[in-house]
Amino acid sequence: MTARSVALALGFLVPSLTLAVDAPAAPPTFAEQVKGSFARWDRDHDGTLSREEIDHAVSDPKVKGPEAAAVVALKRAMRSKTAKLPPLTQDATTQFAAAKPAKDQPDLNAMYASALTKITKANRELFAKGTPNLDDLNQGKLGDCFCLAPLGSMVCRDPKDVVKMIRQQKDGSFLVKLGTKDIAVPAPTDAELALTASAGADGLWVNVYEKAIGLVRLEKAKSEGTEKASLIDLLGKGGSAGTMIEVVTGHAIVRFSCKYAKEAATTEKEREAKLVELRKLLTETFAASRLVTCGTATGVTTPGVNGNHAYAVTGYDAKTDEIGLWNPHGQNFTPKGTPGLEHGYPTKDGRFRVPLAQFVRTFAGVAFETPAQVK
Repeated sequence: MTARSVALALGFLVPSLTLAVDAPAAPPTFAEQVKGSFARWDRDHDGTLSREEIDHAVSDPKVKGPEAAAVVALKRAMRSKTAKLPPLTQDATTQFAAAKPAKDQPDLNAMYASALTKITKANRELFAKGTPNLDDLNQGKLGDCFCLAPLGSMVCRDPKDVVKMIRQQKDGSFLVKLGTKDIAVPAPTDAELALTASAGADGLWVNVYEKAIGLVRLEKAKSEGTEKASLIDLLGKGGSAGTMIEVVTGHAIVRFSCKYAKEAATTEKEREAKLVELRKLLTETFAASRLVTCGTATGVTTPGVNGNHAYAVTGYDAKTDEIGLWNPHGQNFTPKGTPGLEHGYPTKDGRFRVPLAQFVRTFAGVAFETPAQVK
C-alpha cells in the first residue's frame, strides 16, 4: 500500500471513529425520574408518597444518581416551613414541578439539578487530601451548624485528630469515635450526600461525621419513643454546639454568657471584669489545645454574621485582642464600610476575626472544653 493510500484510509477511518463515540446521554428531567421511580418509592402502593416513604428512599443505598437527586428535591420540599405541597401522587408531583414556583414555594426542578450536581461531583474518598481542611467545607441547606462547629474547631486544632476519629472499614462502612464510644456508620447514601454538608474535593469525612451524629440522635429518639423522626430531620433540628463538644470529646464544658454586654445596667467596671474573665478562658483553653465554640441568638444585625447560628472559635490573639471564628456556611464576605459591628468583618471561606469587645456585643455565648469527663 502506498503512503498516499494509507493516508486516505486513515482519513476515512478517523471521522468514522469520531462518529462512533456517542455523546453522553442527558440525565432525565425531574418529572421523568418521578415517573420512572414512583412505584418503587410508594412502598405501601397507595398512590401517594408519605414522609416515611421519602425518608426510606433517602436512606436506601440502592437509590443513586438522578433517582437520589429527585428524592432529595422531595425531601427538601417536605422540610420547607413555607411549602404548600399537594398530596404527592405521581400526577400531582409532576404537575407541581411543571408550574412556575410561587413565592416562598419550592422549585423542585432547581432542587433536583442542584442535588444531581452535588452527587455527581462528590469525591467518594474519605480523606482525599490526606487530612481535612475547612477551606472547601460548606454547611449546605441543613441546619446542623451545632455539630459542624465543634468539628471545625477540631480541624483547626489538629486535622489529624479528625483522621483518627473516622476510620474506614474493609466493608466500606466506618467507625466514628465520639467520646469513648465507636459509632458504626454505613457509607452515606447519594441522597444523604446531597442533603448534608460538602467538603468539595476534600472527601466524605464531613458527611460520615454528620451521619454518626444523626445516628446518635436517632438512637436517643428511639429510646424516648420518637423513633419516627428521620436521621436527616434530627440533624436539621438544631442543637447546642457546646453540648456537641461533650458528645465529640467525652469532656465536660464550661459556658461563658455574653448577656451582660447587651444589658444597659452593666457598669463599665463589670464589663471589663467579664472581658478579663473571657480572655483568661480563651488563653488557657487554647494553650491546652481544647475545643471552643460560640453561638449567636436571633436578632443579629451585623452584616455577614448569621443569627441563631453556631461557630467554631479558631483562636485568640492576645496582642490584638481579637477572637478568630469560623462560620460553617464557609462564605466570603466583604464589608461595605469600615469593618466592625455596623458593616461586618472581612470573611474568607467562613473565617474572620472580631475584636473581643465587639464580639461580646454580637454573640450570645462561648462553650469551652475542659479536661473533666462528662458525668
